[in-house]
Amino acid sequence: MTKDPFAVPDDEPNPFAIQRPVAADAALNPYAPTSHVSETEGLGGSEVEAFRRKYLSHEASIKSIGLLYIIPGVLMLLFFVVMAGVAAVSLLVDGNGMQGMGLVEAALVVGLYGGLGSVQIYTGLGLRRFKIAARRLATVFSVIGLLIFPFGTLINGYILYLLQSQKGKVVFSEAYQDAIRRTSHIKYQTSLIVKVLLVILIAVISLGVVALVLGG
Repeated sequence: MTKDPFAVPDDEPNPFAIQRPVAADAALNPYAPTSHVSETEGLGGSEVEAFRRKYLSHEASIKSIGLLYIIPGVLMLLFFVVMAGVAAVSLLVDGNGMQGMGLVEAALVVGLYGGLGSVQIYTGLGLRRFKIAARRLATVFSVIGLLIFPFGTLINGYILYLLQSQKGKVVFSEAYQDAIRRTSHIKYQTSLIVKVLLVILIAVISLGVVALVLGG
């Protein structure tokens, strides 16, 4: 077969042309995450439920730790209100701050309770919503709490495990937050023992606050 003398040769490829990447066939991996969907977008409902149930107990434990920060935080804010009132009355009556302290010292003490209470409440609420900033604050508090031997060491060591273990990292991840939103019907059933202990704790703290107010 002879070559056609009138055939036009094909154009040579342009070396300056912009090379565009060939899009991958989405049908090859329908579960692969893309830049505009969440990591669990391609998973079916049963798979997302299984993913969340795997870490549900750890999730509930972290929420319980959040309560351990909220309750003392509220108590500190109550101390703040009471002490601020005592300082104000003392300042008006005899010109002193509080219990013989000067105005600056009294302001520092009152401000310390108010600041710590606010930070603890923020940390507790953030843990219950799985915020990274709250996880970092709780980690700092727990590291300091390790110095309170032996009970503080045990309790804060457990808190550090909940926050910094691999399961804890998964619970605070974006993928798990998306799983929570997609499986809002799944609720962790708190045991009766935990509920009773929580009621006792709140009752003891409430009695302590009442005694503080009446004693002041």
